[in-house]
Amino acid sequence: MSLQQLKVFIHELEVGMFISALDKPWAETPFPIQGFLIKNAADASRVKAYCDYVYIDIAKGASPIDFKTPSAGSRQFNNDLRNKAQDINPMVRGLMDSRQYSEPRSFVIKPDIYRKTVELSKEMPAARRVMNNLVGCLSVATRQVAKGGPFNLRQLQQSVDDMVDSVVRCPDAFTWLLQLRAKDRHTHDHSIRSGLWATQFARHVGLEIDQLKDICLAALLKDVGKAGMDRVLLRKSDRNAEEETEYRGFVSASLEKLKQSDFDNRRVMNIIKFHCERFDGSGFPKGCSGQRIPFLAAVVGIASEFDRLCNPREVSQVLTPSKATARLYELRGQAFAEDLVIEFIQSVGLYPAGTVVELTTGDQGMVIEQNPKSRLSPRLAVFESTEAGANVDNYIFVDLKNEDKARAQLQKFGTRRAYDVAKLAIVKDVDSETLGVDEDMLNLLITKPFSLASNAGPLAQSQQSSHLNNGFFAALKERLLG
Repeated sequence: MSLQQLKVFIHELEVGMFISALDKPWAETPFPIQGFLIKNAADASRVKAYCDYVYIDIAKGASPIDFKTPSAGSRQFNNDLRNKAQDINPMVRGLMDSRQYSEPRSFVIKPDIYRKTVELSKEMPAARRVMNNLVGCLSVATRQVAKGGPFNLRQLQQSVDDMVDSVVRCPDAFTWLLQLRAKDRHTHDHSIRSGLWATQFARHVGLEIDQLKDICLAALLKDVGKAGMDRVLLRKSDRNAEEETEYRGFVSASLEKLKQSDFDNRRVMNIIKFHCERFDGSGFPKGCSGQRIPFLAAVVGIASEFDRLCNPREVSQVLTPSKATARLYELRGQAFAEDLVIEFIQSVGLYPAGTVVELTTGDQGMVIEQNPKSRLSPRLAVFESTEAGANVDNYIFVDLKNEDKARAQLQKFGTRRAYDVAKLAIVKDVDSETLGVDEDMLNLLITKPFSLASNAGPLAQSQQSSHLNNGFFAALKERLLG
């Protein structure tokens, strides 16, 4: 590698740097393979959504030295370094000199307002109870609203509050439950998944707890107007102009039905009213654009679109989470504001809990939990590799954030390429339908605390787990095995 290229970790990335290489294949990202300049904070956030570290070309862009207060001795070194960069773009020089890099963000981020307080294994039972209550309350409320009568808002609101509290305590628990529910529950699960993604985003940027609850409730109720529509129309992917106009009427129908039910939460109604509007004015029902779309409505809109990409009504159109985020990335500045897209991708990660992934070593595994500060390095259950494929009856737990320890664990487990790859990382997510599932194994994956499970041996040595509750995993087995 050229002496003009330096390895820079994501937290060290600055505007004015030129990215020349990534910690993963270019094809797994939306970035131009010839490299690119970090022009503003949004560009830096985009890179952070995909990489843990990058290589920068100091002949084409800024060096880390440029962002430190130089001593008298280092000033000469800095000048010498600049003098070597004869081919630096004049625009880059202007950026470095003026330091006018960042574009104003359309919303305020308050990082670290919420911290994970409960481990996944301990939160799962509570999250499952909340899920069951929420599904029941939403189903009843939807039927009652569809009939134009009042519904039990207090009961539904309590379920929403419980869901938000669970997501605040441990976001991965609800993600697991929604990833693994049976596919045929599309209508209610779409609303709940949208609520989850929106709540996770709101948690990520540090919105007030009351805003989290209003966002979640709006996501649950936004589609109640579809209850009286023809199912064929709802499922149709190639609606003509007349059919599309009829379909778009669901937003107004939802608002009208909620008014008839004496629902009077104005903020929730406002979110529902604008959640299908788009940044470039291509949305509906009013064709609003830009800052005319309330921020909370834009949050629910992008969450709903993300779930539509991952869980469409037509199974043939399903996108893996990483491809869905790549599609959202393509829509930045069009359907959704650029900074909204970048921060949303940061909040959900490329590989949510329950995603089956392939590593640079060729091994397959399942994402168990996210590392909030390093979402490209989650905690995994890695399955034994055989000539026939992954053996899901034999596995170990590894944390990609601790790469040295993970390599040692994989080599001991029998992974021949544990030390042959430059970076131990996820290459891509893969179709979960190809993965064989054993209920005892899945019980152990979720119910055993990761801190204890990180040194766990193969399941063949842990059959005592069979006495654990299998209800959740029966649903998982149904989800993965059909």
